[in-house]
Amino acid sequence: MNYCTASFFVIVVVSIFLAGCTQPSATVPVTPAVVVTTVSTPEPATPVPTAAVTSAPGQVVTIVHQVSQTKEIRDSELLFTLQVPVEWNVKTYQLNNAGNSEVLEYQTDIVDNDVFYIRTYTVSRSQDQAYRDQFRKWEPAPVETTVTINDIIYDRFESTSEGKTTVAYVARKGSANERGYASVLVFSADTRDRFEKEDFEKIVSSFRYFSSSSAGTLPGTEIPRIPVPYGSSGSA
Repeated sequence: MNYCTASFFVIVVVSIFLAGCTQPSATVPVTPAVVVTTVSTPEPATPVPTAAVTSAPGQVVTIVHQVSQTKEIRDSELLFTLQVPVEWNVKTYQLNNAGNSEVLEYQTDIVDNDVFYIRTYTVSRSQDQAYRDQFRKWEPAPVETTVTINDIIYDRFESTSEGKTTVAYVARKGSANERGYASVLVFSADTRDRFEKEDFEKIVSSFRYFSSSSAGTLPGTEIPRIPVPYGSSGSA
């Protein structure tokens, strides 16, 4: 009897012990590790001062164009008018034209020594062509164009040589004024003077014919008529 009780007790103890060993253990939640990322911010670079760029100031050349006041002048016999600087003394004289007595011809000296002048002549069959033929012989050969200024059609010639630019305007016969006068305007500008050609062209652009009926009402000063200077002629 005691043997059976003892055996039973041993069996119970062993069973309890085995049950304890096989009992599932409780699940413990695992907290994930936090990954800390460290971003390093670079320190701002210290600016390196640069040397200032300096340049020597260039020389500025100022060219002053002295512009004179102008005056209106006219020739009531030849029926033309133009504008010139107030200090200029313009004059007109009749040319001795023994070679062609049918042509009445005048020269108006705007600038002396044939620097700038106007030839005004009665329209003939050959006189205007004689001027064209002469100007076409310039060296170097001129540039020839056709222009219209104040309703006058011109054949224009321009050539530059030896520091001079020479320009001629030959009015066509169809542009003659009501008394049958046509004109040739010629000037030689010094190429060293950057404004002289421009100033002469402005005078040409002011040249125009007018009618005999308006001669007494036009503003301006009459161009004086003088005797023929020594050595002047009417040849082209």
